[in-house]
Amino acid sequence: MTTTWSRSRLATGFALAIWAASFWFLIGADRSAFYFSSRTTWLAPVGAVMLTAAMIGRFLSARVSRPEPVTRRQLGTLAVLIIPALVITAFPPAALGSYAVGRRTTAIKGAYVSMSGDLTQGDLSLLDIFGLSYNGELDQLAPRAGSTSSFTGFVTRDPTDGADEFRLNRFMISCCPGDAVNIQLRIVGAPPGGFKADDWVRATGRIYPIGSEVIVDATRVQRVRRPKHPYLNP
Repeated sequence: MTTTWSRSRLATGFALAIWAASFWFLIGADRSAFYFSSRTTWLAPVGAVMLTAAMIGRFLSARVSRPEPVTRRQLGTLAVLIIPALVITAFPPAALGSYAVGRRTTAIKGAYVSMSGDLTQGDLSLLDIFGLSYNGELDQLAPRAGSTSSFTGFVTRDPTDGADEFRLNRFMISCCPGDAVNIQLRIVGAPPGGFKADDWVRATGRIYPIGSEVIVDATRVQRVRRPKHPYLNP
């Protein structure tokens, strides 16, 4: 029996190959943290293996008894599907920043935040603050008013901020950046005009829970490089 190559199956196989390559690239380049939380990073190797297997299977079944051309509709669908994979591999990863802050909520229904049992002593994290704020329990930080803590995040500015103020932000993701929730602190006492939007900084200072926000009276603010893992995970 005469057989021929199915152009339709070859096209699908190439699309699967591109996606498989993008997943292997994320793993090899250690970029998974920009697309998955710590609890879902397993999706990268599983996706890479499954897509590779699907690609091999599609190519092995590409010899058919009758022609299977690529339709215009199928070609358009495959083009749309592979564009995200090409973007992932062709461009450097970009973490959510100041542009996303105004378009993301600072609370999310059903959010789960890992918190230490006793927040009256020890290190205080942004996740701790978010958990208390989400549950309306910032008053638990009252005993720690005036104590010193350090926080790392990126800078944004509010129109109401003074020259020596800015907002320190960090996104928390449960699964992927699509469900990102912004955690924000108000920093006062910073060098006027010393930092611009999207600068990553580490701010150290005395914390004061006031109303529904936490204010950090900075004793030191230093510019830092964007963390290797820019998102926090609950």
